[in-house]
Amino acid sequence: MIRIGKLHIKRDYVALVVFAIIQSVISWWAALDYGRSFQTATFSASQLPLIAYTLAVSVAVFIILDHRIAPQWSLIAIGITVALAFTNIIASETELLYLLLTCSAWLLVMAVPRFGMQNYFGLVVFSVIMTFTIPVAVFDLQNNYLSTTFLWKLTPLLASYIFLYVPSFSSQRQINQLISAITGALLVIAIFLQPLTWQTILAILITVAVWFGQQSFGRTRLQVMINAGIQLILMLLIY
Repeated sequence: MIRIGKLHIKRDYVALVVFAIIQSVISWWAALDYGRSFQTATFSASQLPLIAYTLAVSVAVFIILDHRIAPQWSLIAIGITVALAFTNIIASETELLYLLLTCSAWLLVMAVPRFGMQNYFGLVVFSVIMTFTIPVAVFDLQNNYLSTTFLWKLTPLLASYIFLYVPSFSSQRQINQLISAITGALLVIAIFLQPLTWQTILAILITVAVWFGQQSFGRTRLQVMINAGIQLILMLLIY
């Protein structure tokens, strides 16, 4: 419990807010950086619903994977994402609407334990969804076009999701060690494919350090928060 004057706030909800902000920045960063490099990106108030959508998705992800807040709240967050997807600016772009509804639908599948999607298959689909839905929607709305070059630039983002979230999707520590080694190698390769600078070299060193941490500690209580923090650092270094 965190006390601010007479106000008492549970640490779990503070973590939720921090994660939602960090994850939203991660989702937007690659698209903003790529658009800025060509000076084609423009921002307007009409994109505010997409910001709200991103925050709602981030809230749902935290609740589903962190397990400290009542899971029914994730369903409310997912419902909010669906409502936001149908706002005028998004609904007018049919492809973007389908793209974002796909993200919401997968979160719903993850939120229902009966589907059993918190496993390695679920990890891969989660990573693909998080990489190629919101970032693609951001890029398209800001630049009014989509390029295969931009999609290729998202490879490190995809690899970082698969690598960092292994402990969050499986409690099989021995198998996780092998999966982490494979996905960590994929992330290093994805970083090597970017222009080699001191930032990318540092990102590779951080990836190696995280891999050693995963081997030593497995899943920790703050795993989801740690994932977000490390991923944000990697994205700021790579893009």
